[in-house]
Amino acid sequence: MINKLRIAEKAAEKAMEVASFFLNDPQVLSSGLKDIKTLADLKMNEQILHELEPTGISILSEETDFLEDELPDECWIVDPLDGTYNFSRKYLCAGISIGLLKDSIPVLGVIKDIFNNITYSCAIGHGAMKNGKKIEVSKITELKDAILATGFPSGANYETNDLLKFVKSVQEFKKIRAIGSASMMLSHVAEGVFDVYYEKDIYLWDVAAGLSLVKEAGGQFLMKRTGKTFRYEVLASNNFLFDKAKSLLVK
Repeated sequence: MINKLRIAEKAAEKAMEVASFFLNDPQVLSSGLKDIKTLADLKMNEQILHELEPTGISILSEETDFLEDELPDECWIVDPLDGTYNFSRKYLCAGISIGLLKDSIPVLGVIKDIFNNITYSCAIGHGAMKNGKKIEVSKITELKDAILATGFPSGANYETNDLLKFVKSVQEFKKIRAIGSASMMLSHVAEGVFDVYYEKDIYLWDVAAGLSLVKEAGGQFLMKRTGKTFRYEVLASNNFLFDKAKSLLVK
C-alpha cells in the first residue's frame, strides 16, 4: 500500500506542475448551469493518468468516461482539479485529489492544496499526514460548538423545499463553512480545523481521497450512493459528533 501511496503522491506533484502553467488563465472550455470545464482540468488529468496507468489498476476520473455502473474491486478515483471555479476566479482554495478504493472502501488518499504547497496523504493503517506530519480530527463534542463544512454540488437538488430543510438542520451548528472544494473541506476535517463535513449528491471523485484521510486521522465517515453516476450522500466527522450529525443530517 505504501508503494501505491508514493505513486499517487508523485502523480499529484506532476499535476501540480501542470497547474502552475494555468494559474493566470485556466482556459475555460465550457460553462454549464452550475459548473465549468477548463483546459487545466484536462491537462492535469492527462498527467495523473500517465503516472497511474502503469499500476494496471482501473481508474475512475471526473475527466474521463467510465462505462460501467459499478466499480471493480480496486480502483483509483481521481479529481485532477477539485474547485475548478475557485481556480478560475483565483479564490485560493482548490485541490488535486487522488484516492484508491478497495472493495468500495477508501483506503488511500493524496490531496494537494494547489495554492498553499500542502500535501495531505494517508494509507490504511498508517495514519494521516500533512506535509509528512501526523494530523488528527478535532475533539469537539457538541454540535453547538462545531463547524460544519458543506456545499451545494453541481449534481445536487436545488428545489426550495429541500434547501429549507437543509438550512433548518444546519442551524444546530455553531458555524457553517462552504468553500467550494470537497477535498479541501475533508482535509480540514482530518486536521481538526473543521469538525463535520456533509454533502448530498456529491461525486465520488470529490470525496474518495478525503474520506480516507478523515478515517486515518481518527474520524468516521458514511457514504451512501444516491445515483448511477457515482453520486453519494457523504458525512464525515470526529467520533464524538458522528452519531449526532448523522441523526440530524442523514435522512
